[in-house]
Amino acid sequence: MNRKLEIGNWKSARRGVSLIEVVVVMAMVGIMTLGAGVLLANGQKSWGTLFGRVYGDSAIDSFAAQKAFDTVCRKASLRKHILSEDADSLELYYWDDSSTAAIPENYARFYQSDEEVFVEYGKTQTDAWQPDTETSPATIQIARGVDSVKFTLEGTSVQMYLNYTDADRTPMMCSSVRHNE
Repeated sequence: MNRKLEIGNWKSARRGVSLIEVVVVMAMVGIMTLGAGVLLANGQKSWGTLFGRVYGDSAIDSFAAQKAFDTVCRKASLRKHILSEDADSLELYYWDDSSTAAIPENYARFYQSDEEVFVEYGKTQTDAWQPDTETSPATIQIARGVDSVKFTLEGTSVQMYLNYTDADRTPMMCSSVRHNE
């Protein structure tokens, strides 16, 4: 019995750690560090992807197209619009901001040429709902890399659908409401 006490005291009196204990702890710390590194790397990659989607060219193009479309549609007349037969071109007539004219002073025509979407801004004839051929319109590119554009009209609502040539870009739908008679 006395011998058991000596062995027990010897173990409790021992100081330090064995080599195996050190190796096990180092392996555990290495595994946890590796796991944290993988999480940080994946987080950085996800952040870069998200940042590119929010601030990349496709987001800027989508915002510009939506803003140009919405600005015209909100001022457009309900009385006249020209939607092409295959719905890939739309012409809207709209008034200046503080206008009191009976006929809109301006028109905007949205259309696709090659892989780009443009809006053509021009003046209308003073006595008719027709573009003025004596003044030259201004044409602005509002989206690029577009495979197809389609327009729909439902009551006062107008929609523009953009499908991009790049499969990674999400198709975009802009919707706006015409407010003027």
